[in-house]
Amino acid sequence: ESVPCPVDDDGRFTPEVRDFKSLHVKEADKAILAELKTRGRLIKSGAVKHSYPFCWRSDTPLIYKAVPSWFVKVEAIKDKLVNNNDKTYWVPDFVKEKRFHNWLVGARDWAISRNRFWGTPLPIWRSEDWEEVVCVGSIDELEQL
Repeated sequence: ESVPCPVDDDGRFTPEVRDFKSLHVKEADKAILAELKTRGRLIKSGAVKHSYPFCWRSDTPLIYKAVPSWFVKVEAIKDKLVNNNDKTYWVPDFVKEKRFHNWLVGARDWAISRNRFWGTPLPIWRSEDWEEVVCVGSIDELEQL
């Protein structure tokens, strides 16, 4: 099932946004304001100075959009993770009792999917109808498929 999002991977409105299709979302502000004014639906227009998130790699503005994601249900196994950490030998040892322990205690469900070209590829295959989903755990397992 897809997540509704009328913005494509290049940050442009898709055909669902008829009046602004193919316009980059950052370049569409003035046209959207003009359309709202024309329709008599503009209540107030102005500028608000605020910080805006930029990609630390490319220094380009980020666009938040709904995308499907895969999560590891970490909160359900948090106690087991903390217990196993107690059995692990760490060098330096303070990582075990402080940094990593604190991270595990506060761990939340973890989004492992990425939609960026520098992300880690996940060895997950699925059938067209989603009846079969396979996560390959090793090269040996992949060779057996």
